[in-house]
Amino acid sequence: MTFSITWYAQSAFRLDVDGLRIYHDPFRIPEGEPIADVILISHDHFDHCSPSDIVKIRDLRKTLVVANPTAASANEVTPPVQVLRPGGELRYEGLYVRAVPAYNLNKFRSPGVPYHPRELEHVGYLCQVGDVTWYFAGDTDVIPEMAGLGPVDYAFLPVSGTYVMTAEEAAEAVRMLRPKVVIPMHYGAVVGSVEDAKRLAQLVGTLTEVRILEPRGRRA
Repeated sequence: MTFSITWYAQSAFRLDVDGLRIYHDPFRIPEGEPIADVILISHDHFDHCSPSDIVKIRDLRKTLVVANPTAASANEVTPPVQVLRPGGELRYEGLYVRAVPAYNLNKFRSPGVPYHPRELEHVGYLCQVGDVTWYFAGDTDVIPEMAGLGPVDYAFLPVSGTYVMTAEEAAEAVRMLRPKVVIPMHYGAVVGSVEDAKRLAQLVGTLTEVRILEPRGRRA
């Protein structure tokens, strides 16, 4: 089975898996990138739900767009959009997708007001094609639900802190998820830097492989 990963920026990835082209949270997508079979959007914040990037890789006749409720209702995202709430599932061709919760426990925009409140139903995605599984965390802290998601082959985890888990917290998530490979994300565009990804690699040590990608081109 073919499985390749292209990172664009922030939490934007293209996965080419066994003939399917799947984008997560497209953002800062260059012109001329391949058209998506499936686009999975975790929530409505501008660096995850970018209508101007979605149109670059969407064919309205064939691309399936999947989003949580807040992103699906974003004014500039052209319907149709399939809504998945936490716990929702779908199958498309050979792809299985389950939306899982993504929320903050200790990152607040003001006292008692998290950046990503649980009640807004932001999501991550647990996906499978053939015998390959991956978990795309979305914007989240380490949450109890992660304990029931692993093991997975690949885990895409935010590491920059401020709005999402820190590298130290991501290392805790690794121990819960037991992935074969970790792809750090959510750094270098809005907050955080590659040093956060390197810190995660140091913390994880030999527990699992941490693969730090270059934006827009390096494939894994």
